[in-house]
Formats: sequence, C-alpha cells, structure tokens
Amino acid sequence: MMRESLYTYLNSYDIPFTRDEFSVLEEILTYKKIRKKELIAENGRVCQKVLFFSKGYFRFYHSDSRGNEITSDFYFAPSFITSYTSFVTGAPSFVNVQAMNEMEVLECSKTDLYNLYDKNPKIERLGRTIAEAVAINSEEHLFLLLNQTAEMRYKRLLERYPQYINIIPLQYIASYLGITQETLSRMRKSIHSFF
Repeated sequence: MMRESLYTYLNSYDIPFTRDEFSVLEEILTYKKIRKKELIAENGRVCQKVLFFSKGYFRFYHSDSRGNEITSDFYFAPSFITSYTSFVTGAPSFVNVQAMNEMEVLECSKTDLYNLYDKNPKIERLGRTIAEAVAINSEEHLFLLLNQTAEMRYKRLLERYPQYINIIPLQYIASYLGITQETLSRMRKSIHSFF
C-alpha cells in the first residue's frame, strides 16, 4: 500500500516512472512505523534520512529563549519529509520535525539516495524537481508570513487542507500564526460562520 502510494505520488511529477524504474528506487527504501510525537529530525543533530509518508502530517518547530515551542510549518501527506537544510548541508538541524500521528513511512538514507543519484539520472532529476517544489513552498511560506495577516494565513490553511484544520491542536495553529489561542478561537468562530 505504501509503495503504491509512493509510485502514484512520484508519477504526479512530470517525470513518469515505469515499474522497472521504480523498483530501483524501492531497493533503497525501508518500511518503518513512526509513533505519534516522534521526532524524525532534532535540533542540534544532523539529519541523514528522508521519509515518504502517505497519511497524516508533520510539524516543524523550534524553541525560543524561554523554552516555548514555536511552530514554523506543517507538512501534509503525501510528501517527503526531512530537515532539508541539515540533510543537504550535513550541518546540525535548527528545527525539530515531529510526527503528529502514528504513521507508516518509507525511509531512505542520504548515502543510499546520493549513490542512486550517481547511477540513475532520471531519479536524480526527480530528486531535483522535488527539492525545487520544497524551495518554492518555503519561499511562499516566508512571503505569507511577512506579508499576510494571521487571518489570511489561517484562511489559506483552511482552504488548502480542510481535512486537517480540525485535528491540528489549537496551540500549534496559534503558534504557527503568531497569535494567542484566545485570538485564534475568536477568529475561527468568525471565519467558520462563513464556511
């Protein structure tokens, strides 16, 4: 089931894969179960793996100087997940990446992935395409953070991921938006009366 989800996901990019080509990638993937709240990347540690998940979501967060957790982003299924800067540069991660559900994933080490890139230009091209999508998403996220109100960003989250909006704990959404939970509750009542 997981492998079929990955095959479908990869073919959503404009680089179609045959089953034989996909089997080359399958050889470096390991099936794994992730616990709810488990960290797959941790602040101060180098992240050497990338995971594919087909259900659920992950939260990116860091702690401020007072020890408060600040949610900086969410990644929703289906997607690949890692601490991208740490994975690419080999430097310690400056974020925590936390599973918000129990889930099944397919895991790949950086060494195995880069070795496969050397042998298979099509998979390397796919990796670059996915990395470009991550970069575009990050730039868009930063633009919204700097230029839109919390209400506008909440509405965007609601429009793009309606299936998750009611299961993400309020404190994480409030932190993500940079507002208090009380402000978020009032805002939600106002917005949801129109939906």
